[in-house]
Amino acid sequence: MDAILCLEPDLFFAPRLADAIRAQGGRPVIVETPAAFVEAMDREFPVLALVDLDAPGDWAAAIARCKLRPHSRQTPIYAFGPHVDAERLQTARTAGADHAWARSRMMAELPALVDRHLHPPVRYPAGWDEPLSEPARLGVEAFNRGEYFEQHEYFEEAWKEETRPIREFYQGVLQVGVAFLLIERGVWAGAIKAFRRGLPRLRDLPLVCQGVDLAALRSAAIDIHAEITALGPDRLHEFDRSRFPTIGTTDKMTG
Repeated sequence: MDAILCLEPDLFFAPRLADAIRAQGGRPVIVETPAAFVEAMDREFPVLALVDLDAPGDWAAAIARCKLRPHSRQTPIYAFGPHVDAERLQTARTAGADHAWARSRMMAELPALVDRHLHPPVRYPAGWDEPLSEPARLGVEAFNRGEYFEQHEYFEEAWKEETRPIREFYQGVLQVGVAFLLIERGVWAGAIKAFRRGLPRLRDLPLVCQGVDLAALRSAAIDIHAEITALGPDRLHEFDRSRFPTIGTTDKMTG
Protein backbone atom coordinates (compact mmCIF):
# COMPACT_ATOMS: atom_id res chain seq x y z
CA MET A 1 0.00 0.00 0.00
CA ASP A 2 1.40 3.41 -1.03
CA ALA A 3 2.72 5.59 1.76
CA ILE A 4 1.71 9.20 2.32
CA LEU A 5 4.06 11.07 4.62
CA CYS A 6 2.81 13.79 6.97
CA LEU A 7 4.80 16.17 9.14
CA GLU A 8 2.09 16.73 11.73
CA PRO A 9 2.89 17.09 15.46
CA ASP A 10 -0.64 18.13 16.48
CA LEU A 11 -2.14 15.19 18.39
CA PHE A 12 -5.65 16.28 17.42
CA PHE A 13 -5.01 16.96 13.74
CA ALA A 14 -2.76 13.96 13.00
CA PRO A 15 -5.55 11.36 13.42
CA ARG A 16 -7.76 13.36 11.06
CA LEU A 17 -5.07 13.25 8.38
CA ALA A 18 -4.45 9.56 8.97
CA ASP A 19 -8.14 8.68 8.76
CA ALA A 20 -8.56 10.62 5.51
CA ILE A 21 -5.53 8.86 3.98
CA ARG A 22 -6.73 5.39 5.03
CA ALA A 23 -10.19 6.10 3.64
CA GLN A 24 -8.64 6.49 0.19
CA GLY A 25 -6.57 3.30 0.53
CA GLY A 26 -3.27 4.89 1.48
CA ARG A 27 -0.86 4.16 4.33
CA PRO A 28 -0.30 7.21 6.54
CA VAL A 29 3.17 7.80 7.94
CA ILE A 30 2.97 10.50 10.59
CA VAL A 31 6.12 12.16 11.94
CA GLU A 32 6.50 15.04 14.38
CA THR A 33 9.81 16.73 13.48
CA PRO A 34 11.48 18.01 10.30
CA ALA A 35 14.42 15.64 10.87
CA ALA A 36 12.05 12.68 11.11
CA PHE A 37 10.32 13.91 7.94
CA VAL A 38 13.57 13.76 5.94
CA GLU A 39 14.42 10.34 7.37
CA ALA A 40 10.95 8.99 6.56
CA MET A 41 11.14 10.39 3.04
CA ASP A 42 14.17 8.15 2.49
CA ARG A 43 12.74 5.14 4.31
CA GLU A 44 9.19 5.10 2.97
CA PHE A 45 9.42 6.37 -0.64
CA PRO A 46 6.02 8.10 -0.33
CA VAL A 47 3.82 9.05 -3.27
CA LEU A 48 2.87 12.30 -1.52
CA ALA A 49 4.15 14.35 1.42
CA LEU A 50 2.23 16.86 3.56
CA VAL A 51 3.87 19.45 5.81
CA ASP A 52 2.06 21.35 8.56
CA LEU A 53 3.73 24.76 8.74
CA ASP A 54 2.78 25.00 12.40
CA ALA A 55 5.28 22.22 13.13
CA PRO A 56 8.21 23.38 15.28
CA GLY A 57 11.71 23.25 13.85
CA ASP A 58 13.18 24.09 10.46
CA TRP A 59 10.58 22.65 8.13
CA ALA A 60 11.82 24.91 5.32
CA ALA A 61 15.25 23.25 5.41
CA ALA A 62 13.62 19.82 5.44
CA ILE A 63 11.54 20.67 2.36
CA ALA A 64 14.57 22.11 0.58
CA ARG A 65 16.70 19.07 1.37
CA CYS A 66 14.09 16.67 0.00
CA LYS A 67 13.70 18.73 -3.15
CA LEU A 68 17.43 19.05 -3.79
CA ARG A 69 18.15 15.32 -3.80
CA PRO A 70 17.50 13.44 -7.07
CA HIS A 71 15.94 10.41 -5.39
CA SER A 72 13.33 12.38 -3.46
CA ARG A 73 12.72 15.54 -5.47
CA GLN A 74 9.94 13.92 -7.51
CA THR A 75 7.78 13.32 -4.44
CA PRO A 76 5.19 16.12 -4.43
CA ILE A 77 5.18 18.15 -1.20
CA TYR A 78 2.06 20.06 -0.17
CA ALA A 79 2.54 22.49 2.72
CA PHE A 80 -0.37 23.96 4.63
CA GLY A 81 -0.81 26.58 7.33
CA PRO A 82 -2.93 29.51 8.50
CA HIS A 83 -4.48 31.40 5.58
CA VAL A 84 -3.67 34.68 7.30
CA ASP A 85 0.05 33.92 7.31
CA ALA A 86 0.90 34.55 3.68
CA GLU A 87 4.58 35.00 4.50
CA ARG A 88 4.85 31.49 5.94
CA LEU A 89 3.10 29.99 2.92
CA GLN A 90 5.50 31.85 0.61
CA THR A 91 8.48 30.60 2.60
CA ALA A 92 7.30 27.04 1.98
CA ARG A 93 7.01 27.69 -1.75
CA THR A 94 10.47 29.25 -1.83
CA ALA A 95 11.89 26.22 -0.01
CA GLY A 96 10.57 23.99 -2.79
CA ALA A 97 7.07 22.92 -1.77
CA ASP A 98 5.03 22.13 -4.88
CA HIS A 99 2.01 23.82 -3.30
CA ALA A 100 1.33 25.80 -0.13
CA TRP A 101 -2.32 25.95 0.88
CA ALA A 102 -4.41 27.35 3.70
CA ARG A 103 -5.30 24.67 6.23
CA SER A 104 -8.99 24.95 5.39
CA ARG A 105 -8.31 24.25 1.73
CA MET A 106 -6.09 21.29 2.59
CA MET A 107 -8.82 19.63 4.62
CA ALA A 108 -11.46 20.34 1.97
CA GLU A 109 -9.37 18.90 -0.87
CA LEU A 110 -7.49 16.18 1.03
CA PRO A 111 -9.60 13.17 -0.11
CA ALA A 112 -9.31 14.13 -3.78
CA LEU A 113 -5.61 15.01 -3.39
CA VAL A 114 -4.80 11.67 -1.78
CA ASP A 115 -6.82 9.72 -4.35
CA ARG A 116 -5.12 11.52 -7.24
CA HIS A 117 -1.65 10.57 -6.00
CA LEU A 118 -2.55 7.03 -5.02
CA HIS A 119 -4.28 6.40 -8.35
CA PRO A 120 -2.81 8.83 -10.88
CA PRO A 121 -4.60 9.08 -14.22
CA VAL A 122 -2.76 7.55 -17.14
CA ARG A 123 -0.72 10.08 -19.09
CA TYR A 124 -0.28 9.65 -22.84
CA PRO A 125 2.70 11.79 -23.87
CA ALA A 126 3.22 12.46 -27.56
CA GLY A 127 5.01 9.51 -29.11
CA TRP A 128 3.81 6.88 -26.63
CA ASP A 129 2.27 4.80 -29.44
CA GLU A 130 5.14 5.20 -31.89
CA PRO A 131 7.91 2.61 -32.41
CA LEU A 132 11.00 2.79 -30.26
CA SER A 133 13.82 4.88 -31.62
CA GLU A 134 16.87 2.90 -32.77
CA PRO A 135 18.97 3.71 -29.66
CA ALA A 136 16.04 2.76 -27.41
CA ARG A 137 15.55 -0.52 -29.30
CA LEU A 138 19.23 -1.33 -28.78
CA GLY A 139 18.80 -0.39 -25.13
CA VAL A 140 15.97 -2.91 -24.73
CA GLU A 141 18.12 -5.62 -26.31
CA ALA A 142 21.05 -4.83 -24.02
CA PHE A 143 18.75 -4.76 -20.99
CA ASN A 144 17.39 -8.19 -21.89
CA ARG A 145 20.91 -9.59 -22.17
CA GLY A 146 21.60 -8.34 -18.65
CA GLU A 147 24.03 -5.72 -19.97
CA TYR A 148 22.85 -3.00 -17.64
CA PHE A 149 25.74 -0.62 -18.17
CA GLU A 150 25.32 -0.83 -21.94
CA GLN A 151 21.55 -0.29 -21.74
CA HIS A 152 22.29 2.91 -19.85
CA GLU A 153 24.40 4.18 -22.73
CA TYR A 154 21.76 3.37 -25.35
CA PHE A 155 18.84 4.83 -23.40
CA GLU A 156 20.85 7.94 -22.56
CA GLU A 157 21.42 8.44 -26.27
CA ALA A 158 17.69 7.94 -26.90
CA TRP A 159 16.88 10.45 -24.16
CA LYS A 160 19.24 13.06 -25.59
CA GLU A 161 17.78 12.68 -29.09
CA GLU A 162 14.15 12.91 -27.97
CA THR A 163 12.76 16.36 -27.11
CA ARG A 164 9.18 15.39 -26.23
CA PRO A 165 8.01 14.34 -22.75
CA ILE A 166 8.16 10.68 -23.83
CA ARG A 167 11.87 10.96 -23.06
CA GLU A 168 10.93 10.36 -19.41
CA PHE A 169 10.03 6.81 -20.44
CA TYR A 170 13.63 6.28 -21.55
CA GLN A 171 14.94 7.83 -18.33
CA GLY A 172 12.73 5.62 -16.20
CA VAL A 173 13.77 2.37 -17.87
CA LEU A 174 17.40 3.49 -17.83
CA GLN A 175 17.30 4.05 -14.06
CA VAL A 176 15.67 0.68 -13.41
CA GLY A 177 18.51 -0.94 -15.34
CA VAL A 178 21.04 1.09 -13.36
CA ALA A 179 19.41 -0.16 -10.15
CA PHE A 180 19.91 -3.75 -11.32
CA LEU A 181 23.54 -3.00 -12.13
CA LEU A 182 24.11 -1.58 -8.65
CA ILE A 183 22.43 -4.59 -7.04
CA GLU A 184 24.90 -6.77 -8.93
CA ARG A 185 27.74 -4.64 -7.58
CA GLY A 186 26.41 -4.76 -4.03
CA VAL A 187 25.73 -1.01 -3.84
CA TRP A 188 22.48 -0.96 -1.86
CA ALA A 189 22.11 2.80 -1.36
CA GLY A 190 22.81 3.50 -5.03
CA ALA A 191 20.29 0.90 -6.16
CA ILE A 192 17.61 2.38 -3.91
CA LYS A 193 18.28 5.86 -5.27
CA ALA A 194 18.20 4.66 -8.88
CA PHE A 195 14.83 2.97 -8.36
CA ARG A 196 13.46 6.13 -6.77
CA ARG A 197 14.66 8.26 -9.65
CA GLY A 198 13.24 5.92 -12.28
CA LEU A 199 9.97 4.51 -10.95
CA PRO A 200 8.13 7.85 -10.57
CA ARG A 201 8.82 8.57 -14.24
CA LEU A 202 7.08 5.33 -15.23
CA ARG A 203 4.22 5.44 -12.75
CA ASP A 204 1.54 7.15 -14.87
CA LEU A 205 2.55 5.99 -18.35
CA PRO A 206 0.39 3.59 -20.40
CA LEU A 207 0.55 -0.17 -19.72
CA VAL A 208 2.17 -0.59 -23.13
CA CYS A 209 4.46 2.21 -24.24
CA GLN A 210 6.22 2.23 -27.62
CA GLY A 211 5.60 -1.49 -27.86
CA VAL A 212 7.13 -2.19 -24.43
CA ASP A 213 5.15 -4.11 -21.81
CA LEU A 214 5.70 -1.38 -19.29
CA ALA A 215 3.16 -2.71 -16.79
CA ALA A 216 5.13 -5.94 -16.29
CA LEU A 217 8.49 -4.18 -16.01
CA ARG A 218 7.11 -1.61 -13.60
CA SER A 219 5.49 -4.26 -11.39
CA ALA A 220 8.66 -6.35 -11.23
CA ALA A 221 10.82 -3.31 -10.46
CA ILE A 222 8.45 -2.18 -7.68
CA ASP A 223 8.61 -5.64 -6.10
CA ILE A 224 12.42 -5.74 -6.29
CA HIS A 225 12.71 -2.25 -4.82
CA ALA A 226 10.50 -3.28 -1.90
CA GLU A 227 12.48 -6.48 -1.33
CA ILE A 228 15.93 -4.90 -1.30
CA THR A 229 14.63 -2.05 0.85
CA ALA A 230 13.56 -4.65 3.41
CA LEU A 231 16.84 -6.57 3.10
CA GLY A 232 18.98 -3.51 3.76
CA PRO A 233 22.64 -3.11 2.79
CA ASP A 234 23.93 -5.98 4.93
CA ARG A 235 21.66 -8.58 3.34
CA LEU A 236 21.58 -7.37 -0.24
CA HIS A 237 23.61 -10.44 -1.25
CA GLU A 238 20.58 -12.58 -0.39
CA PHE A 239 18.58 -11.17 -3.28
CA ASP A 240 18.08 -13.71 -6.09
CA ARG A 241 19.35 -11.96 -9.21
CA SER A 242 17.65 -14.50 -11.44
CA ARG A 243 14.49 -12.52 -10.66
CA PHE A 244 15.66 -9.57 -12.73
CA PRO A 245 12.97 -9.23 -15.42
CA THR A 246 13.42 -8.84 -19.13
CA ILE A 247 11.50 -6.23 -21.09
CA GLY A 248 8.58 -7.75 -22.93
CA THR A 249 7.72 -6.24 -26.29
CA THR A 250 5.07 -6.44 -28.97
CA ASP A 251 5.47 -6.64 -32.71
CA LYS A 252 4.88 -2.87 -32.79
CA MET A 253 8.13 -2.13 -31.01
CA THR A 254 9.85 -1.18 -34.24
CA GLY A 255 8.53 0.43 -37.37
